[in-house]
Order: sequence, then C-alpha cells, then structure tokens
Amino acid sequence: MFRLPEGMERMWLLKARGMREADIARELGVSRQAVNKALKDARVKLFEAFFGLAEVFSWEIVRVNAEKGFMVARGRCLDKNVRVYAFYLPGKGIKAFFGEDFPGYILEHAVGLGIIDGPDAKKLTRVLES
Repeated sequence: MFRLPEGMERMWLLKARGMREADIARELGVSRQAVNKALKDARVKLFEAFFGLAEVFSWEIVRVNAEKGFMVARGRCLDKNVRVYAFYLPGKGIKAFFGEDFPGYILEHAVGLGIIDGPDAKKLTRVLES
C-alpha cells in the first residue's frame, strides 16, 4: 500500500486543508523551506502513485490534483467504460471507486479538504470533473 511518510503526510494534509506554508512551519516547529520541500516531494510522490495506478490498470487519466490528492480516470469494468475516482486518504493510502457512488467517508474527506462544502456526491462529481 502506498503512503506518504508520516511527517510529509501531516504537512500535505495541513496544506490541503488550506493552511499556508509559513503557518505549517510554525505549527510543526520546522523551517518554511523544510515544509516547501516536503510539499514538493509529496506532490511528486502522489503524481507518481496515481500515474502508476493508472498504468497498472490501463486507465486513461483525465485529471490529477496532487494538492488535494485525487485522480479522475477512464477505465474498463466488466466490458463497460467507467469513470474511476481515486483519492489519497491520510493513514490509508489511495482508494479508487468506479462511478459516482461515493461512500460517506469519501464525502467527509472531500469536505475536510475543502473540495466541496457539504457531503453531496453529485457536487463532488461536478467538482472533480471540472
């Protein structure tokens, strides 16, 4: 299972929730440069993980947003073309879903990161697709 290193994940999550780098540095007691480097490394690792997942399953990538930790792709499931939505979940790694039937914990995750303002699957789909 792919996971960001714990400290990097903590910084990525704070940034994904909208905190500024200087504030993250102050809160964690590290330099702003250390936060900046960790966030750059996190983005690279997330891009690599999403692209690797797409390659393994032969999905066509539509969109990747490493800052918010999600990917939208097209794939095949039971001989049908389907949308694939993958999310990086802190502490759990990447979880992928076919279609727009998101479980509640994904909707809450999206709300927590500010991707959507309330747990609404249709709204999440619209935002991911835009």
